[in-house]
Amino acid sequence: MDLFVTAEIRNVVPLEQRIDEAVGALLRLMRQGSPLCAAFSSGKDSSAMMVVFFIAAEKALEEGIEPRLMVLHSDTRIENPVIHKLARSEMDKIRAHAMKLGIEMRVEIASPTLLDSWGPRILGGRSIPSFPMTNGDCSNDWKIKPMQTLRKRLLPVWGNGSECITLTGSRFSESAARGSKMRQRGESAYEPFRNRQGELCFSPLADWSTDDVWELLGLVRAGIYTSYTDAVDVIKAYADAGPTSCAVINDGIAAGGAGKGGCGARFGCHQCQMVKNDSSMEYLLEDPEYAFMAGLGKLRNFIAATQNDVSRRLWVGRTIKEGFIAIRPDVYSPAMMRELFRYTVTLDVLEYEQACDLGIEPRFRLIPADHAVAIDYLWSLNGHWDGFTAIADYLEIWNGVVRYAIPESPVIGCEQFPEPRFLHVGEDWAQACGDTWAGIRDPFMVAMLESCMEETTYGKSNPLRLWDVTQRTVDEQTGKQIEEGFTIDPESLLFFFEYEAERLIDDYGSYRENQGRGWTARWYLQYGLVKIPSMQVLRHDDAFKRTAFKRLIGVNGSTVDVEMLIEASSSWDEVDETVKKAFLSDSRRTALEDAKQSRTAQEAQGDLFALAA
Repeated sequence: MDLFVTAEIRNVVPLEQRIDEAVGALLRLMRQGSPLCAAFSSGKDSSAMMVVFFIAAEKALEEGIEPRLMVLHSDTRIENPVIHKLARSEMDKIRAHAMKLGIEMRVEIASPTLLDSWGPRILGGRSIPSFPMTNGDCSNDWKIKPMQTLRKRLLPVWGNGSECITLTGSRFSESAARGSKMRQRGESAYEPFRNRQGELCFSPLADWSTDDVWELLGLVRAGIYTSYTDAVDVIKAYADAGPTSCAVINDGIAAGGAGKGGCGARFGCHQCQMVKNDSSMEYLLEDPEYAFMAGLGKLRNFIAATQNDVSRRLWVGRTIKEGFIAIRPDVYSPAMMRELFRYTVTLDVLEYEQACDLGIEPRFRLIPADHAVAIDYLWSLNGHWDGFTAIADYLEIWNGVVRYAIPESPVIGCEQFPEPRFLHVGEDWAQACGDTWAGIRDPFMVAMLESCMEETTYGKSNPLRLWDVTQRTVDEQTGKQIEEGFTIDPESLLFFFEYEAERLIDDYGSYRENQGRGWTARWYLQYGLVKIPSMQVLRHDDAFKRTAFKRLIGVNGSTVDVEMLIEASSSWDEVDETVKKAFLSDSRRTALEDAKQSRTAQEAQGDLFALAA
């Protein structure tokens, strides 16, 4: 007996028994009338779970029970194109099979918001990619949070007064870490459990081994079991990409919140930086069938290679704490944002042209038109680039004027992260810039339209009167009017590219280099192309004022004089303890102090050796 194999695998149970147990557990829930919801990724485990569900559903129908299932899928918008296509195809099969059996079925897809999407988030300067040994925010913002939002909106309606039970494909034997988490949550293959948020979840395949899963899918492919899928595409995807998959959604739902650490996925997002090497992409690129993804692999590798290059970072902090901002490498610099934007749009265009030649739909699109506008807005809002810079690049690339090749061996600058420094700016950005009209509220608009345009008051302590900049729709589930969040108005987007974009690029061209006044962002807001939620209006107002302050001290625009910033700021030893605590955690402060003491000791020892010599 192999003592080092996990208990779940050592306890060999025939597959037929595993299926009967899982089907029996699901049947009990169906007989109780429990509304069911399934987390579906199109991976091997969720595919096996759906096969088992349909077996149970057919038995329920024979008993006169009408089962109902809502299928929820998470799409990060930067999924590996192979998996993206697989998921869409398999969900179509689920719908068709449910309709054939007469099962009430609903399939919904959760995606990150516009601002949280990869392009606006990374290329727009809101954050940097989640690299190894960092917080791994991407799995929360791109997978777990959108799924939780969708579940919160849909499950009460789907349950129709009864509590929904979410089915996941989690298994104890998938890994030691996952098995430990499942035990902590009280998961079992026999009855539902409650996650941290109090939601009912159930893992019917909890006791299954990986061999059990593959055996079932193999039997489906062989026609022994007839189900919604023949499993051919699922098995081929794994065979081509290697034995890897992503289980973030299962863990996130089961835990009832955001998971700790990173995604851990090696068969999911094509720009995932949380792993050193994307083994699934490397496997796929060995096959000429997947050569179209070579550019995606190059982009990922370029980002990985430059992750510690501080010359590609912005050094101006965005948040005021105790009257100071931090001067240290933060998000990407304006030059790096634009460089990545150009590479990314070029990849989109090359894929579009290749797809047209093949007579197929493009297999990926990283920066659609609305994302380009969002990035352009963020660049202008934060004083990085103005004068519709992103749109100018976007149209030049799409119109074939220029293309940008990703370098195989990028030039890497300094990779040593310095100690943080601090620049005093005042209590808030309004005080820092000293300009009443530095925010969203435009004096020309106020003067010209004061009696013509109805204004809305935002905020309470320091209210701001402004024209309505929010987008509202009626929720089809509740019938209530809701705000959509940060959105790009689709009709305005169409008219913008059709009639306005090229003229505006010419008219505002002189503002493109090192201006950073926020002209472009104001235009988008004033003409209704960009809509922001009321809860974010004051934050955007602050961002305009921060841009005005940066312009006053000469650190706005596409280039920032880092040496000037360092000279104007205070060192770690020159600021009060309250400032240190505001910016760094206790552990980080301790580590920084220890490092300083270690360097001091080494310098003293060096002086002694020098004297002795």
